[in-house]
Amino acid sequence: MNSAHQDIFYEGGAFHEQFSHGRAFGKIIVTAGSLHFETQESVTDIPLQGILIKAGGANDGTIFFMHPSSPGWTLFAGDHAILKDANLLSYSDIARQIDRIQEVKTQSNKVIAAFVVFCLICIYGLFQLKEPLVTATAKQIPAVWEQKLGDAAMSQLKAGTRFVEAPGALEILKQITTPLLSRIPEKRNTFRIHIAEDSAINAFALPGGHIVLNTGLILYAESAEEVLGVLAHEAAHVTLQHGLRQLIGSAGIYALAQAFFGDATGLMAVMAENGAFLLTRKYSRDYERDADDTGWRYLVNAGMNPRGMTAFFTKLLEKERENLPSRVGDALNFLSTHPATRERIARLQDKEKTLDRHSGYMSFHPNFQELQDMLRKHVQKEISHE
Repeated sequence: MNSAHQDIFYEGGAFHEQFSHGRAFGKIIVTAGSLHFETQESVTDIPLQGILIKAGGANDGTIFFMHPSSPGWTLFAGDHAILKDANLLSYSDIARQIDRIQEVKTQSNKVIAAFVVFCLICIYGLFQLKEPLVTATAKQIPAVWEQKLGDAAMSQLKAGTRFVEAPGALEILKQITTPLLSRIPEKRNTFRIHIAEDSAINAFALPGGHIVLNTGLILYAESAEEVLGVLAHEAAHVTLQHGLRQLIGSAGIYALAQAFFGDATGLMAVMAENGAFLLTRKYSRDYERDADDTGWRYLVNAGMNPRGMTAFFTKLLEKERENLPSRVGDALNFLSTHPATRERIARLQDKEKTLDRHSGYMSFHPNFQELQDMLRKHVQKEISHE
């Protein structure tokens, strides 16, 4: 056996009753005429002529060797490189057995690959179907639930933010915004506009119709049309149920499917626990484009100049490019939740080219100037009291 020990060896083991627990580990050497197995305590040889080879274990990862002349003995190796050993392949019968093992393994790998592909297709399909399912589920949510969700989020916001309560400013804002909001065809929600005492250039909407405009945004705008462009965009987020849909989408497929088929228990629990998410959410670009398109339509149908929407987004993007220290942080605050990319602005500019009118729109100039003056005085008064 001295020559045998010069051959390549493979880590392996053997089953036999002579071993403790019926199994031992050692090394296997393929010689010209036998399969040699040795441990520190024992040595055994199985003839290659007439040997039986099978694959087994997890994913057929183990190779087993048996021989009729060695009853009770089974050698095994986890290294499939042993099947390429020249001494084994020199026997035609053994080579045929190895070919069958490799053929079965190839077929098995194909089945596994097909299953993985199938699973990936199913996952992709679920994601493709998720948004339509979310949209359909949101439409089934009672309006009163949507209203309560928005009210709860608004209450949390009011706990940490001051709002303008000056009757004069709110009345002028109502005069400017009512002609737009009253012409929005979707009547599921009642819009309520709030002015937050916040210098950040920002605005956002909540389910149920709450729309918050920061004093910073109103004072930064150059015209009522710019503010109305933002308002139309936010109103579209409400009517398209973007906040609600985003929250529903976070519930998971199981809760979503339950709600779609009538059991909204799990979904309502998610909504109740994550209402604060509505105050920090960032919409997807698809949602933002939808809000642009729908808001633009609202402005046109209401007889208001929709170019204000384009002008406001363009102005913010230009300020970002200039990287001016003056209020650039406030501008970026708005852009972080309303990404005014070149592509979106270009789409709005394309819409401008299709407009069949360039004048004759409703004007709010005197009212808007008065509103800005009142807010400036209000802000200065609040600062002097601090």
